[in-house]
Amino acid sequence: MNGEILLELNDLQQAERELSNLLVTIRADVQEAKALYNRLHDWKGHSANVLRNRIETFFEDMSRKIQEIEQQKAELLRYIQHMKQIDGIS
Repeated sequence: MNGEILLELNDLQQAERELSNLLVTIRADVQEAKALYNRLHDWKGHSANVLRNRIETFFEDMSRKIQEIEQQKAELLRYIQHMKQIDGIS
């Protein structure tokens, strides 16, 4: 095979679906964490502040991860479209 990487269009489309599913899962986890975070408003003291800071960091990290995955998905979709054009598939 001359060291070439062979990819099937179906494999690329499956990867896109998996990225979409991953985004759905991550967004659901973030929503669950936000619901828990909202319940912390009545909690006072140092422990509450530490937990709030950790959860806020989690939100920031997840926001960055979601953006990265969305970028990867967009690149993959562009590549799939490019491969379809090369193969003459619309």
